[in-house]
Amino acid sequence: MSSERTAGQPLLVVIAPTARRVDGESVRIAKDVLCGGAAVKVAVPENTAELDRVLSHRGRKRPVVIGDDRALQRVVQTLHRQRELAADPVGLIPVGGTATVALARALGIPTEPVAAARAVLGGHERSMDLLVDDSGGVVLGGLCIPGRAPARLDPHHGSAQTTAPGAGARTEAHGPNGGAPAATAAHGPAAGADTTPCSPSAKSPASEQGTHPGSGYPAGPWWSLLTPAGLGRTARILARAVRPGASGLADASGQRLRVEVDGTLLADIDHPVWLVAARLTTLDGTGAGTGAAEDAAEGAVEVLVRPPSADGDTLRVRAHTLTVAGRGFSYEADSELAGPVRTRTWTVRPAAWRLTVPARP
Repeated sequence: MSSERTAGQPLLVVIAPTARRVDGESVRIAKDVLCGGAAVKVAVPENTAELDRVLSHRGRKRPVVIGDDRALQRVVQTLHRQRELAADPVGLIPVGGTATVALARALGIPTEPVAAARAVLGGHERSMDLLVDDSGGVVLGGLCIPGRAPARLDPHHGSAQTTAPGAGARTEAHGPNGGAPAATAAHGPAAGADTTPCSPSAKSPASEQGTHPGSGYPAGPWWSLLTPAGLGRTARILARAVRPGASGLADASGQRLRVEVDGTLLADIDHPVWLVAARLTTLDGTGAGTGAAEDAAEGAVEVLVRPPSADGDTLRVRAHTLTVAGRGFSYEADSELAGPVRTRTWTVRPAAWRLTVPARP
């Protein structure tokens, strides 16, 4: 569906409750811009059940998310479960701290509310790949498995959203004018920017201050590990971590995992790995105006497997499926924690959903 066909389409604006608490002024500004350009219905679902109900009764309204990366992920997850993800493009207006909207920036969405709202109203659609696991979960950007012993999720810091009994969604109606992969090895350190291995504290308040607590790693999108420049910083972190008395890694010896991509074995349980990371290639070139169509059509995920030794070789491959198995491992998908599980398979679904991004110049 082109931007011309969606220009006059009514909108269902889903506001994450956290967005109103973090930056209510940006939410108000974004809502005013949207209401000035389209017929808008606003919903503030307080839990997963309310989100499911709101989206299943949206009719012809195009969904728009006001919130952080987690809010976008939950809406896409719900639409995927309802088998409605391909029906309409999804709009996004990022509201949150720098670390909580890293995926939105990588997707090419402006972080300024007026610019993002105008992109929703007059932008163009971009087809995006989706990573779907064998339990029905979706990944919009990437995932990673740290080489640490698995820990069960803290119920107070996990991905589940809890609400008070009886909490529901508040809705408002507004008029149109109302207020077989080829593996490559990376050898040795290379100069580059700081990067962030995945961390269970990726969304903690300390990440807003630039550092993941207890890790010594600077905050930022962990998928920068998959860039050649990022491997140098990773190697230096590893070198410090494996020295006697060093702190920062819970288990510097790595985790015993079996890693397969498209049926090809990359790592087995007799050789521990320090990190397994994967990123959808649709993130490459996003917002740059070049390479987007090719990336979306490719339907590939870039996988990185890092050994525990700082001077070991890092395998980087492009594939369509990724299977990881072990005695029990936790993983971080779009900065949401999951697990521990014994095995999980992720498969790329090419052009599975559409995102409204700013119009090309």
